[in-house]
Amino acid sequence: MEQKPEPFTVQVDVDEADVTVNVRGDLDLSSAHHLLDRATSFVDAATPGTMTVHLSGVGFCDSAGISVLVLLRQRCEESGWRFQVVGTQDRVRRMLVDFTGLGEYLNVA
Repeated sequence: MEQKPEPFTVQVDVDEADVTVNVRGDLDLSSAHHLLDRATSFVDAATPGTMTVHLSGVGFCDSAGISVLVLLRQRCEESGWRFQVVGTQDRVRRMLVDFTGLGEYLNVA
């Protein structure tokens, strides 16, 4: 029996100037814009701090997902925020670090 993918969700937790964005499900063409919309609303509205995108719940990330992470990083930099990606599963980490070479740029921990 084929396993259904987990529904895509973005949960944002704010602690003073730090914003943690918890992402679950596949980060792909059909879902990436949701992450961009939710996360940038906090960058635009809050005092700059650190935005941490937590991807432990993401098992798949395609080029649209990678593009959104790059856009978020650029938006954070323009607005004075620090940006980092944490909790990546091996498959997603290999994509961000090994295949694209974006690990340092995205501050993948």
